[in-house]
Amino acid sequence: YFVVAVLGVGQEPTNHALRDISAVKEQFEKWGQKMVLLFTSRDQYNKYMQRDEFKSLPATVRYGIDQDGKILTQIRREMKLDATTLPVFIIADTFNRVVFVSQGYTIGLGEQMMNVVNKL
Repeated sequence: YFVVAVLGVGQEPTNHALRDISAVKEQFEKWGQKMVLLFTSRDQYNKYMQRDEFKSLPATVRYGIDQDGKILTQIRREMKLDATTLPVFIIADTFNRVVFVSQGYTIGLGEQMMNVVNKL
């Protein structure tokens, strides 16, 4: 299993989601699976990496850029999600079976995700 997310840098729903994940950092690290946070462009990635606000994310976080929006497009199509709202978070396995989806503003996202993880 892994977490994949496409972020909207500087947008409150994304900021809130990352704070929620930071709040359960130790639980994600104990789970030990990768969390891949994708940005929509190199500029968005650079803006995010200059911020100190989210340095407390789990050590299992990896960053990337969704070149040409291909990953986001596929996630939105397959999950039948709104075409504009970010962030999008999913928990899936290596067989592309999705067990959790969240889009936009969600209260307690980190805890919700950990509840799913604990049932896997």
